[in-house]
Amino acid sequence: MKIAVRLSTLLLCLAILPAGSLAQNPQDARITVSHPGFQTLKKDLKSVLDLTTATEQKQWSNIEDFIDTFVAGVDYERPFQVQLLPGFNPMGYLITVPLDGGFQTFRDNIEGLGYELTRDPADVSLYQFNMQVDSEQTQDAASAEVTEDLGWMKVLSDVNYLMMASTSKRANLPRLKEFCLQSGVQEIATDGKMLLEMINSDATAAAQKYRREVFANVRNPAMDSVKKRPDETAVRFEMRQLSTKLMMDEAERLAAESDKLTLALTFDSSKKDAPALSISGDLTAIPDSGLASAVALFNSQPDLFATVKKFPGSALSIRINHPVDPMRQTGMSEFLDLLQKEINVKLKDSKTRPASEKEAIDKVVTQLVQHVKSAIQSGWINLMTEAVPDGKGNWVTVVGYASPTASSITTILPEMAKMHKGSTVEMNVDKVGVVDIHHVKLGEGLLDVFDRHFGTDRDVYVGVGADQIWLGSGEGALEALRKTITNLGAPEKTSSPLHVELTMLPWARQLVDFYSRQTPPKDREALNLWRSAERQRARAVEAFEKGGDTLVLDAQVKDSHVLTSLTVDTGILRFVGKQMAAFSRENLEAE
Repeated sequence: MKIAVRLSTLLLCLAILPAGSLAQNPQDARITVSHPGFQTLKKDLKSVLDLTTATEQKQWSNIEDFIDTFVAGVDYERPFQVQLLPGFNPMGYLITVPLDGGFQTFRDNIEGLGYELTRDPADVSLYQFNMQVDSEQTQDAASAEVTEDLGWMKVLSDVNYLMMASTSKRANLPRLKEFCLQSGVQEIATDGKMLLEMINSDATAAAQKYRREVFANVRNPAMDSVKKRPDETAVRFEMRQLSTKLMMDEAERLAAESDKLTLALTFDSSKKDAPALSISGDLTAIPDSGLASAVALFNSQPDLFATVKKFPGSALSIRINHPVDPMRQTGMSEFLDLLQKEINVKLKDSKTRPASEKEAIDKVVTQLVQHVKSAIQSGWINLMTEAVPDGKGNWVTVVGYASPTASSITTILPEMAKMHKGSTVEMNVDKVGVVDIHHVKLGEGLLDVFDRHFGTDRDVYVGVGADQIWLGSGEGALEALRKTITNLGAPEKTSSPLHVELTMLPWARQLVDFYSRQTPPKDREALNLWRSAERQRARAVEAFEKGGDTLVLDAQVKDSHVLTSLTVDTGILRFVGKQMAAFSRENLEAE
């Protein structure tokens, strides 16, 4: 079995590398990603694999050997550090690793992996390296400038560390050499955690502009990687492109306008049978920047749903009380426009739907898009969601959201009965306080997305108040909706713009049930992917059935600090362990 893995890529993956950089000039961000060492990494991975079955745990020897193969010559007990160099195009990396007993063992290992090393004639501690091209590969004149991996290594024998600066473009080598020579090992203090720290020491407008320009080295490859799929409509392709653009916009603003960002990943294995993973973050913005203006909006409006408690047995609990600054308003509105355009294309292409239904659907969709846009353009999203599995493969779901144009729904609902022959609308079937409740039943075949994920002929109850909309679906939804609205207290100011609790098992079971009713593809490659996904779903159910399948995401904004936390429970780690064992069995076992 042949495994080709670039050394730098492996180190980055093992470090679970987020994007980062070392200050190449005063305007660059200084970002360092530090890890306590490969011994800690192996211990954590072993703890995850130990959650699986005895048979799966036997894969540890293969996984450990795989790690050891690529980091021979590295001191496992000392921390290592990875830094990204965004000022280079394409971006480069600076990897700092502790050596175990000198450079020779490390050199022998990477040369065995396919790297060629040449000592610099003017500096015995400096080496140029590049990945040797496989004999079956060829390079034409157009691609000769870019090789698999090349750069410089500097051996710091006094501290027994190695600094490895890598790029993929030969033209970057002279500048990268100077950078490598000027770099030194910084103090690496991890306290047993993996740490990311980004600091923008230059807060001037010129520096922010520079960092946005440099971010093109990230943006352009990300956008270029979005390719049109053979079975994809032009509009859906536009939607994926826009989604990537919006993510890049967010990342660019963070990179250019953050004052300081820290992330800490902690793996707690103190309880052998119940390890847990948590990530905590702390972000502050450069004063008077666009990001600072966005952060200042938080906590400025009370939460209409602050008094709604998590439902018993809920598998999805969401609370959002989040400002929408102008940048996000524009992006979200553009996405809604494309969504409407995609529906219009489907309507136009439909050969079986009568013209009257097409006209009704177009009218309703247009009005609903404008309704949602009004909430976005108000500059605020306030929403709550609870979804409880009913034990029969379905869900009891209650959703509430604030809307400045809530009353417009009462004019939209009657039109929904005209969208499909199986759809019905009953107005004013109930009333709770000032909230009027209406009944909508969407017939089978109206929209395939509803049929697939929500079932057919599903009852939906819509509550309309002065400034809020309520939705309820599933068995007993009307009672759940009435109870939630009745118990709703007065709006309260909170410090949390976002809180999500997700229980994985019900969703995994829903996926298994859905795909069990689908017809597998006939194409061999597609069928292999189908079966691989099927095995992953089965492993997920098996892992989550043993409990600890909860993921919790929370954000708090206090004193201009955006504080985030993500907690991953034991059952989710058990699934990761099963995936590790499957990968090892399929790729690392001797043939």
